Amino acid sequence: MNLIYHAKLEIERNEYNDDQAMFVANAFYHHANGNLSGGYNVEFLFDDEAHARELVETMADHEILPKLTVRNERYTVQLTTAECMCNLFALIGANQSLLELNNEIALRDLRNNTNRRINFESANLEKQIQSGIAQVERIKELDLEKLAPRLRQTALMRLENPDASLEELAKMLGLTKSGLANRFRQIFR
Repeated sequence: MNLIYHAKLEIERNEYNDDQAMFVANAFYHHANGNLSGGYNVEFLFDDEAHARELVETMADHEILPKLTVRNERYTVQLTTAECMCNLFALIGANQSLLELNNEIALRDLRNNTNRRINFESANLEKQIQSGIAQVERIKELDLEKLAPRLRQTALMRLENPDASLEELAKMLGLTKSGLANRFRQIFR
């Protein structure tokens, strides 16, 4: 969905009592373009610096903090954050577009948080498996008969459960996680 286009349609239906809001809405309608598919980016393109600077100052009065750059002899007023976009849509009265943008922000946050959690859990699982495999390899090199009975029991439990986490293994043995880690330190001395 093109929120820029929809916001422009909303501007056509709005009546403005505030001169600054009307100025920004007019600038948005005639000079704005952007893409919200990959990030938050709206640009206002001007041929003259005075109008671009006036827009920047007016937006700053409403807690919208754009960047002003010059490209190809044109002045670009650029918004690159979701917060600035929300403040802009609120100022110009593009309320439906503001709701849609907030929904998009919430969906992106949910997707990003889900991906972060999956990556975190995947990395932890990989680390757990590698640790278990390393312990099994080291245990196989030992003469288990020379270990104390409680240490032998721990070593055999690890051999039987190479994929188990320390927490899972500790529960199987009726130990705390730190107690189990201590036993492994004693085994591998």
